[in-house]
Amino acid sequence: MPEEISAASSSGSAEEKPCSSAAAAAADSSVDVMEEAKKLIGTGNKYLVLGNVVSAVNVFQDACGMLAAKYGDTADECGEAFFLCGKSLLELARMENSVLGNALEGVPEESEEEEQPSNPNIESANNLDGHFFLTDDDDDDDDDEAGETNGQEKEEEEVGNLQLAWEMLEVAKVIYKRKESKDDQLMAAQTYLKLGEVSAESGNYPQALEDFQECLALQLRHLPPHSRLLAETHYHVATTLCYMDHYNQAIQHYNSSIKVIETRLAMLQEVIAAAEGTDGAAEEKNEMEELKQLLPDIREKVEDAKESQRTSSAASQAIQQTLGGASTSSAFLCENGGASSSSAFPAASQVQVTSPDSTSSSKAASDISHLVRKKRKPEDESPVKDADAKQAKQEATVNGSSDSSASNGSGVQEGKSQEAASQSSPLKSA
Repeated sequence: MPEEISAASSSGSAEEKPCSSAAAAAADSSVDVMEEAKKLIGTGNKYLVLGNVVSAVNVFQDACGMLAAKYGDTADECGEAFFLCGKSLLELARMENSVLGNALEGVPEESEEEEQPSNPNIESANNLDGHFFLTDDDDDDDDDEAGETNGQEKEEEEVGNLQLAWEMLEVAKVIYKRKESKDDQLMAAQTYLKLGEVSAESGNYPQALEDFQECLALQLRHLPPHSRLLAETHYHVATTLCYMDHYNQAIQHYNSSIKVIETRLAMLQEVIAAAEGTDGAAEEKNEMEELKQLLPDIREKVEDAKESQRTSSAASQAIQQTLGGASTSSAFLCENGGASSSSAFPAASQVQVTSPDSTSSSKAASDISHLVRKKRKPEDESPVKDADAKQAKQEATVNGSSDSSASNGSGVQEGKSQEAASQSSPLKSA
């Protein structure tokens, strides 16, 4: 029995040794990973100080990959590495944008002739002349699908540095936001600040304003009123508001930034006064000089915002006056149904027309008596009819007999009846 017990105990100890050695190896590996990651983070910070942003990005990405593989993407151990990597990517994106902007300066734009295809096999739209050519639809569809596939692959490969920076900073924000300590909350505030800078760099000013305001809320909760971080955040908020044409709020935040800097200067002055000797508080003196140089720039921003506000208000008033003057026109109101045509133009019955028969009297346009054609006087009749009447009279005098006189009387009566008929309807003669 003792032998069996000893054998069992020895076997149990043999089984326990591999477990303890595996745990020790895992602990050693985790320690090694953390130590290696810290070394990489330190090296990346040195690169940032030296201005070698590309090398810093590469080192921080290695640290992020190492920690994420060991602890997970959203582990607490990954927060610092992800934040620094996102910050470096943001700086790299800014460098690329500035280099691209400087490279494009002075480059002439391509003319329309250069933009046209130089391949003679490609028919331009100007040479078609209404003729249409049939092509193989299957070949075109295959080419389109191949082009779309290649475009999607290029888009997947060419992810911008701003997008990468945003993704890294979003992970860091999630990590720091769930912690409740003061340092972690302040790191969350710095993450919000960098996220706002990413959004502002890409032109998404509403999102940038939201991120800056979140940063400012956390800083006001955990920082003293003379902290330079508060002045920086107020400045970012004011600049974003200027881009969004909210000048009143921008001026308020610029003034808040000035107030924080003035409070900081008063505090530094007290520290310098309390320090003994001329060499004491050298850092405070340097910081004081820096802050004094910043104040004129911020005050100039305030004046620029006020001038932009005046210009914007003047432009809006001019537009309102222009629109208001157009809306008061009676002609436009008549077209829109707001006013009748009688109010826009004088009534036809009120227009005075001078009579052609009298220069002293005037008649209304509704009186059309002057337009009616008047009867002509007998002497105004046509000469043909007058000649016929004279001929009939002459024939009556030539005959001389009573019978002829009777007939002549009848002819005269017929002539008179014809003259009456001709004078009764002047419109028919016309």
